[in-house]
Amino acid sequence: MSMPKEYLTPGVYVEEASSTPPAIEAMASGVPVFIGYTELAGTSQEPLTLVPRRISHQWEFIQLFGSAYPESGFAISIKADGTATAQVQSTSPHVLHDSLELFFANGGQDCWVISIGRFKTVDESMQLTELQAGLNVAANMQGIDLIVIPEMQALSLDDYRTLADAALSHAATCHDRFVILDMFFKPATGNAISLAQHFHEGVEIYREQAIGQQHLAWGAVYAPHLLVSLPRRLDEANIRVTLADGRVVSLANLFAHQRPLHTAVIAAIHAQPRMLPPSGAIAGCYAAQDRNRGIWKAPANMTLALVNAPAVELPVADYETMNVDVTRGKSINPIRLFTHKGTLVWGARTLAGNDNEWRYVPTRRLCTWIETCIRRSAGWLTFEENTAATWQKLQSSVEIFLMMLWRNSVFVGDKPEQAFFVRVGQGLTMTLQDVADRRIRLEIGLATQRPSEFVHMQLSFILGADT
Repeated sequence: MSMPKEYLTPGVYVEEASSTPPAIEAMASGVPVFIGYTELAGTSQEPLTLVPRRISHQWEFIQLFGSAYPESGFAISIKADGTATAQVQSTSPHVLHDSLELFFANGGQDCWVISIGRFKTVDESMQLTELQAGLNVAANMQGIDLIVIPEMQALSLDDYRTLADAALSHAATCHDRFVILDMFFKPATGNAISLAQHFHEGVEIYREQAIGQQHLAWGAVYAPHLLVSLPRRLDEANIRVTLADGRVVSLANLFAHQRPLHTAVIAAIHAQPRMLPPSGAIAGCYAAQDRNRGIWKAPANMTLALVNAPAVELPVADYETMNVDVTRGKSINPIRLFTHKGTLVWGARTLAGNDNEWRYVPTRRLCTWIETCIRRSAGWLTFEENTAATWQKLQSSVEIFLMMLWRNSVFVGDKPEQAFFVRVGQGLTMTLQDVADRRIRLEIGLATQRPSEFVHMQLSFILGADT
């Protein structure tokens, strides 16, 4: 408390004093950082390798980082009647550009991009150390709350586990962000039954070998991959086409000399299913749900845009075992196709699927967000006196913030005292030694809402009596 001013002339004086405690600002949420390889990494005047850049539109990404990877891994043949057939032989592991496109299409707005370098050639492989370097850069960033690394899929199983565990540890250490993971899965060829069985085995491999046991509440994993309706960028000079007479020419040659055949080949290529990891689309759903409903709403039961179907159709029993793993707890959120509804996100569990406190994505993210808002808005506490007046001001500030959330139905409880509590002070949360050491300890209790995963309906029918 400031000393009263000394007045020298008799009279009436008015001193204004603020009675409103410092406000806690509601921070933005649903802002991911995407880490991966890009076609460009800035210019010689402005290098962007391992330099975070904020973008709000796909065209901004293209201007700064280039376009999608030019693909050429197709087997193409043309019959005597001029019809073309195409088969995908290999796909590029560089999916950052397309993941950003799914992000914006599914409701994402602002995000950050960390380019770890230019595309690898066909003879080079992705490096765990380069992806880890991008993650290390993100550790010093503020204003993000989601981590997305869609190109993890191209790593080996051991390297995937190393990076996944590092990302979860990173989120737990920073304590203000959450990791969206794609399930490590190497697609198989064959009919639908073998694909489903292969995927079922992949779920078991993932739980046993692709993820550790630490910090599971700080991330969620989604599967299967998605069949998307995004056009491919083609490297026409290196796409080989076998003509009906046995000659082999490039697709660029057809464009120059046989335009109708070129058109037929392009149509055949784009008719082939295109598969991408779901993390970019899921990040867009997180951002849209945060903006339209609130971070406390589960980012689930949402239709994915630009998605034709999940890459694998599974029996209902398999979806159940993905969502709930009673022995290891590592929940995998399924993505399912529903008639007349499209492809929906059908899960909202963290990897700590058996944890009573941190089982659900919105619970973990809400508590993290509240903590971040309070921490970043409480800078005024620095160098304040460690007295009851300061403690009361802090308590009032937090209570006003939580009251606002309660009025928006964020918490359970008909009354504020049933929904939350805030405690601070000597004898409550602090000892005399804490006061002497200039420490303030704040304790908050929240009655959070939980998703209604399992809805049971009991129906009774009264049939009309015979007359």
